[in-house]
Formats: sequence, structure tokens, C-alpha cells
Amino acid sequence: MLTSQKCTFWLTLLLSIGSSVSQLDEAMDWKDLILPTIPLTLNFTGVSPQCTTNTKLWLSSLAKFTKASMSCVENSTTCDENALKDNLFAVQQLDSFGRLAEPGLLEVRSTFEGNNQECERISGIAYDTNYCYMTLLPKRKLPGLGIYRSAVCMPRSCRHLDLPILYNQLGSKLFTARLATCVHRDVEKDSAFWGYSIFLMIMVSIALIASTVDFLRETIYGRTSDKERNILLKVLFAFSFWTNAGQILSVKEQKVGFIKSLDCIRAFSMSWVVAGHLLSYFLASETYLPLSGVPKNIWNHLMLNAPLSVDTFFLLSGIVVAYLFFKQRPKRSTIQNPVTWALFYLHRYLRLTPPYMLFVGFFVVYGPYIQGPYAAWMWNVLIRQTDSCKTRWWRNLIYINNFDTDQKTTCYGVSWYLAVDTQLYLVAPIVLVALYFSFAGGTVVALSGCVGSVIATYILYGTYDLTADSYHNDPSGKFTNVIYQMPWIRCTPYIIGLLTGYLIATYGKRKTRLNRGINVICWLIAFSIAALCMFTNYDYDKGSYWSPFTRATFYNFSRIGWSIAVSWVIVANHFGWGGPVNAFMSHPIWQPFGRLSYCAYIVHWLVVYYFLNVGDRPLQYYNIWQVYCYYAIPATVLSYVAAFFWSCLFEVSTLKLEKMLIEAIMVKKPEKHSDKPENVEY
Repeated sequence: MLTSQKCTFWLTLLLSIGSSVSQLDEAMDWKDLILPTIPLTLNFTGVSPQCTTNTKLWLSSLAKFTKASMSCVENSTTCDENALKDNLFAVQQLDSFGRLAEPGLLEVRSTFEGNNQECERISGIAYDTNYCYMTLLPKRKLPGLGIYRSAVCMPRSCRHLDLPILYNQLGSKLFTARLATCVHRDVEKDSAFWGYSIFLMIMVSIALIASTVDFLRETIYGRTSDKERNILLKVLFAFSFWTNAGQILSVKEQKVGFIKSLDCIRAFSMSWVVAGHLLSYFLASETYLPLSGVPKNIWNHLMLNAPLSVDTFFLLSGIVVAYLFFKQRPKRSTIQNPVTWALFYLHRYLRLTPPYMLFVGFFVVYGPYIQGPYAAWMWNVLIRQTDSCKTRWWRNLIYINNFDTDQKTTCYGVSWYLAVDTQLYLVAPIVLVALYFSFAGGTVVALSGCVGSVIATYILYGTYDLTADSYHNDPSGKFTNVIYQMPWIRCTPYIIGLLTGYLIATYGKRKTRLNRGINVICWLIAFSIAALCMFTNYDYDKGSYWSPFTRATFYNFSRIGWSIAVSWVIVANHFGWGGPVNAFMSHPIWQPFGRLSYCAYIVHWLVVYYFLNVGDRPLQYYNIWQVYCYYAIPATVLSYVAAFFWSCLFEVSTLKLEKMLIEAIMVKKPEKHSDKPENVEY
């Protein structure tokens, strides 16, 4: 039971939350709290009936607790402990509200944080509660960006339209509430939900049956699925987790000619992509002042220039496309046969699309169920994309979603990369055919594409006065829509990759010796170029003025230089000039990460959003190392775990089914091959 000392504590707490605020306000107006008073009567016009009932219950419970507390202070022998205990929830609810006068005020806060755990703990005592963020506009000029958020704990029966009405009647002298977003939201289970859920249950059931039969056949009878000739059983075993998982996780020495270092580059680039996306979330931190120091530390540019990881993936994609094409030593008749190019495009589409579009469906159906303080704090921004996917999914299906001009309504934001990569794949045969007939002619075609991209970038920078990198604010969206997601701008790393893949496929089996001194010089040059690409914009990000020409020059040649540096690493390792670097990067341990890189990229955006909602409050930036260690590494690991299951269920199975389909189209007896996922970067 509550003692009189506890009565005094709760009374003091209540008074400090409520009445003492008015005293602070009289002394210093700028310290006016978000909720200076809690009136016992409110105008509930426009508020839903159940919200009105629960809110009145809360206010009356506050009054009862105040009365009982005063009685306990005045005379402890007449303390009504039952009244304190029964109405304590109302004080806890008020205590979980955010308030302006809290530590860190001078850090230029954008959010007045409350206590989500306390709000959740009292849910169900008198009614269900909901932790929400009110979007506030200041009534007078305050430091910051002009938009603030404050946490409130209100009955769950109060809709997002009810909360601003009630909040504005509480008498804040500083703010006006405009919008409310809450942790708990009701999500309608529509036909898409039931249809996709039934489909997913069927696929999982097929996978379980296939895995069980495959396991029993192999362990009891010694019959492996890769030797099965019955077409129905082959289709069934394509979904076997037992076989698919073994193929993904297998680690063994690759045959001669295999570009071994690509898997390591994929793994680190995937981690870099996740880190870059996480940092973009942190740029909307609770406080603004710590963020001002981000560009002032030169080492922070290791993460600020994370978009170079995307250029790395474009480079790898070009390398693999050219390498796989030329290592087959195609004949002239093959090049001139239209069927060759029909299969070239069909393979790509069937290989990429099923796991990608099925995950878009997963995102649309289950994305709205990812709820938490971070989602509410970020205005439930994911819901815009899931809603957009319901009507714009077809743009993703034909890979033109990178041309969406409104990033707030695009379907699954990170999928722009897949669209650009596919568009570059469509025009890759122009360079491939030119290289096939003449290395000089192919080089001229490739360089012409690079020069055209460079000139286009200069023209666009001169026209739109764009920023040099993606770190700077881009409210108009021009940098994203005109530069960042356009294939004619992002093509330079891909074209360099095509040339690199051709050289490796053509000369890779030759044992070329390189003078040790020259080798060391080349490595030093490559690292110097990479360092310049990552750190040259340090002064610009600190605030130095760069002309549009200078900005365009940096954006052009930082990506070209980075691609050349990474190409050297790949070529040197492949030809045996890498030494310990090659021993590390070509180790078989990286093979599973390379095979999972495609699905890891697909799923990571949703995984990151889920991971950020595991906590009980929005993000608080401290430093880059904090972002990488506490968020990027765990999120990358979770992405690969999710990618493993998604790949087993849809990617590897699709690859096997696609091979069967191509074999049927070619009306050709299948040759011996491994069903292991190809070393292909998309």
C-alpha cells in the first residue's frame, strides 16, 4: 500500500508537472512548457465520443489524485490511499508527456521526448493508451527548423484528428498543434493482405514439403535432388531449403578464372549502403546542434560519401555482364542470332523480377504493421510508400520507377537502383558487340558514353545549380530527380565495369608478371585516387563555396576515379598482383555474402525501418562511429539473415526454374551444371 511519504512524493510530482509551470512562466516567458496547465474542463466539440469519455475520465482522475494528495499532505491520518492507488495511472499518463524544460534544451531540440514505456505500462488499467507525437508550429520565432514534435500519452480511442483539437485547448503559449501520429495504428486487413498471406503460406508449405522429402531421400537413400530427372520432382525440389541453403552457404575453392574478390567487395559495399541509409535517418535527429558537427570531421566522410557504394555495385554489375559474355567465347553467328539477345534479356528479367516484386508485395502488405516510436516520430512515412505501391507497382515491374519525380510517393525507394541497373543492361550490348568486333572500336564506344555522361552532368549543374553531393539539403528534389537516379548520369562506373570485365575475360588466364616496384606504385595510385574521391568535398561540406562547374567536376570525376581505383583492385587480385590484399579479399568465406547480396539489397530497406522501431524513442545522434557500430552492423547482419530465407524461398528456386525454362525453350538436352547461384551482381 502507498505510505504517506509516497503520497507526498506523488503530490510533489504532480505539482512539478502542472502548477509550478505557471510560476516559471511568470518569471521567464521563454521557458513556457508544452503543457503549462491541465484544465479540468475542455471543449470536446469535434472530438469522437469514446475519446471524449476516456479523456474526461483521465482529467477527473487527475483531480481525484490531486485532492487525495493534498489531503495526505495536510493530514496524514486522513490520507485516502485507495484514491491515490486507483488514480495513479492518470499521473503516470501525464508524466509520460514530453516537456520543453528538460536536459539538452540548448542542443536545439526538435523533439520534446516523453516516456513510451510508462505510457505502455498503464495501458489497460482504465483504458488503452497510445503514445503519440504532436507536430507543433511555434507561435513565436524559436531556434531550429520551425517544426517541433512533442510526445503525448492519450487514450487509444482518440483518433489522430482528435489529438490536435484537445492539445490546442491545453493552453500552450508557444505552440499550435497541427498533426498527430501515433505508435499504435489500426491497419485494415484488405483483400491484398489475405491474398498475399495465403500465397505466402502456400509457398512456405511447398518449401517445407520439398525440404522434408529432399532431406529424407538424401539421408536415407543417398539420392540428391540435383540428379533428379522427373520434371515434377525437379520443380518441387527447386523450393527445397535443404538444398538451397547448402548451395548458398557452401564455401569452397573456386575454379580457375573465377573473379574471387567480388564477393568481399559486395559484402563491404552492402554494409556501406546500409550505413549510408541509416545516416540519412539520423539527419532527422532529436537535436540539431550535434548534427552541425558531422561534416567538420574529415573521417566522417567515410560515411557521408556512402553513395560511392552504389557506384561500386554499378561497376561490379558491368564487370560481371561483360565477363560472363566474353568468357563463353561466342561465335560470330551467335552474336548475329536474335535468339541470343532475346535470351540475354529474358534471363535477366526472370532472374531479377520474381524475388524483387514478391518482396514489394511483402512490403505493401506487412510494412504498415511495423509500428513504434520511431515510425510515429517520422510521421509514419513508410505508409506513403506502401500506399503508393498499391497503384504504382507496375512501374517497378517494368523498371522505370527511377523516373518518379516525387520521392514521397515512389514505390519502395531503394528500388531505383534496380531500375537504373536494368536500363544500363538494356544498352550494354552496344558496348559488348563493339568490343567483340574490335577492342579499339569498343573502347571508343565506351569512352563516348562516358564523355556524353560527363557533358550532360556539366549542363545539368549549370542549369539547375545542384549540390555537389547528396549530403546537402535538396528540398526541390532536383539533385535526386535530375542527377542521382538517371541512367545517363550513373552510367560511367557501369561502362568502366564493361571494359574491365572484357579485359579479365580476355586476358585473365594469362600469367602476366608485373614488376614489384610498378605494382606498388599502382596500388599507391589507386589508394590515393580513392582517398581523393572520398575526402575532396570536405571543405565544401563544411561550408566553402563551390561554383556549379566545380561541383559538377567533383560529381563527375569522383565516381569515375572511384571506379578506376576499385577496378584496379579487382584486376590486380585476379592477375595475382594483390599479395595479402588478394588473400583476404579472395578468401572463400565471402562467398555466401556475395550470393546473398542481391536479396540483401532488396530487403535491407524494410529491415532497417523495423530495426529502428525496436527502440522506445527516436534517434539521438552522437557520432559516426555510434551510427556504424550500434545501428549499421546489426542492421546489416539482420538484412543478410532475412536475405538468406528470402533467397532460399524465391531467388534460388527462381534460378532453377528459369534454367529449366530456358532448356525447354532451346529444346536441348541439359548439360551437367551446378544449380548453385551464379556469381552475378545486379
